[in-house]
Amino acid sequence: MMPDGFPIFFDGRQPYEGQSAVMSEIVRGHQVLFAAPTASGKTEAAVTPLFQRHMSFARQSLSTVYVAPTKALVNDLHERLVGYLGTRFPSAISRYTGDRHELGSASGVFCLLATPEALDSLQLRRPEALAGVRAVIIDEIHLLHGQARGQQLRHVIERIRRAAVTPKSARDSFQVVGMTATLDDMEGVARIWLGDDAKFIAHGSPREIDLQLIRIAADASVDPYLARARSLARWVDEAGLEKILVFTNSRNAAHALAAHLHRELNGRRWPVHLHFGALSASHRERVEDEMRANRYGICVATSTLEIGIDIGDIDAVVLADPPSTVSGFLQRIGRGNRRSGICRVAAFKTSEDDERMMRALVDCGRRGDLDDAYEYDRPSVRVQQILSLCWRATRHDRALSVAALAAEAGTDTHKPVVDDMIDTGCLTSARGALIPSDRLMDEGDAGRIHTVIAGQPSSAVLDLRTGETAIRDADESSAGGAVFIGGSMRKLVVGSEGGAFLGEGVSRSQPLARIKATGSGLPVSRSVVWGLARQHGHDPTRWQQEGARLVTWGGVRFNTLLAALLMREATGRRFLPSDVGIGGPVSAVMISVEGVRELASQAERANDFPISVAAKFASPSRFMGELSNRLAADEKRRSIPWTPFCRWLDRVSGIDMVGSIPIDAAEQPVAR
Repeated sequence: MMPDGFPIFFDGRQPYEGQSAVMSEIVRGHQVLFAAPTASGKTEAAVTPLFQRHMSFARQSLSTVYVAPTKALVNDLHERLVGYLGTRFPSAISRYTGDRHELGSASGVFCLLATPEALDSLQLRRPEALAGVRAVIIDEIHLLHGQARGQQLRHVIERIRRAAVTPKSARDSFQVVGMTATLDDMEGVARIWLGDDAKFIAHGSPREIDLQLIRIAADASVDPYLARARSLARWVDEAGLEKILVFTNSRNAAHALAAHLHRELNGRRWPVHLHFGALSASHRERVEDEMRANRYGICVATSTLEIGIDIGDIDAVVLADPPSTVSGFLQRIGRGNRRSGICRVAAFKTSEDDERMMRALVDCGRRGDLDDAYEYDRPSVRVQQILSLCWRATRHDRALSVAALAAEAGTDTHKPVVDDMIDTGCLTSARGALIPSDRLMDEGDAGRIHTVIAGQPSSAVLDLRTGETAIRDADESSAGGAVFIGGSMRKLVVGSEGGAFLGEGVSRSQPLARIKATGSGLPVSRSVVWGLARQHGHDPTRWQQEGARLVTWGGVRFNTLLAALLMREATGRRFLPSDVGIGGPVSAVMISVEGVRELASQAERANDFPISVAAKFASPSRFMGELSNRLAADEKRRSIPWTPFCRWLDRVSGIDMVGSIPIDAAEQPVAR
């Protein structure tokens, strides 16, 4: 069935059952969403049949685009696929990221690896290179679903589909293949990303989790990351481990732990590495290479190493900070012991709460109780797409009308946003041609219109040894502090005329410099809160009402919405949400599950929630500020997670009135 692909990707071995099921669908030209545990061969299952179709239809140029959400994963996949195809087909694999523009001619190329933003840029600036594309693979789709980047990628895929040349064979259909290890609502995700005729296949069960807790004595006088470093150094030595991957939840936590661990293990067999997004690409890649090549090593990272990247056979994964989502937990532990059936995981314990949190995450992972996700249409992402196409047409001295824009975008649903952009001055309609403002044309010329990720441009810190950028986003107010990078301690120096540098002369007692934060962390997900409820001996499907408190186990997002609904019903009363419930005059409101569901239905239909409430659910997007107040308010109201909120209510079996007989949901009075 796959005479060209199978001998290359499965030489001397047989595919797993899940791989076989997926490959048989993809090779027939179907749209497929595939869910399987980490390290289960999803890449081979997607690429093998698409390579076979590339050969069978005698395609002569780039036909498959493989999209990964991070540059690090693109680089890892590039090495793997070149390992399969590089000898027989040396030009078959190419990559295109913000760091590497390696695609020359599309002729002779089978697969291009790219990030969403780089693919957007390539399609805008060199659409002819993608004219022969017949398939798009989306890896780690759960990291893009429900995010502005995901909507951007779906628009880009539609642009590629619309601009593709007509194939010689009618059977050479355009395909989209999605892959994930952790994703709920497979059917809904497949429909949004792949279309109504998509097939979704889930196979395999998560590996067993071996959790070990490293005890740390609570001592307020000791830096918590110094205490972790000392305990971790002892544990690694006593356990006889060789290669360890450590995850934290922030840049500064990773930096502090790596620096302290370096000092604790200096001169020992374990070199300590640091990996997060603010480090230069060359430094991150050097860390990945050293972890792959060397027998011993400890790498401290943020989420940059959370997905898909093979940095060797990791003996154990250490969670220095507990992740707040089940997805993050499963992704992180999936990096370890990838060649065995057991995930060896260690975490720190300073209190009973630490242990409960970790056991809650393990319990959710074993149950398959995944995080709630919600996708909604963002006008701000449409602004980015409209601006991109109008910028290209203007620079090519080509008039782009609303109708022509719809043809290039592959959708006629941009029109309301086009009208809004004209009203706000972002666009001008000159005899029907859509022209961006001078300010936005400058943004396009500078290459700053290819991303929807919010945030300010980062500032570079130059290494005085090399003259190259070593790190970004150092907090210059911490000048004089120590920076751990490249296996040594350096000094953050600020020049007299501005600019930051890495110098020499750091003493052991020197405090650490700080790295600018990327924003607030994710709240603890509803699924994790349910796991915590079970650890405390509670049934999370039953609410508990006692006086001024309603325990729902809904997580802060759903409880924020619940509190807003009750305040909408009980005018003048205030309810305060938390991870586990809401506080306030709950006894003054006749609360029932069915009543809450009816309130949610009414509020969704009315679509008039206060913007101050709706804004709490909206994810940031770079072009939100270009919208009119009216359309910005519309986007924020679209972000209210009505669908997962109601799915959560469907799983609630009733409310227990503390001190009374439990009442089933169907028998409770409806809030009015």
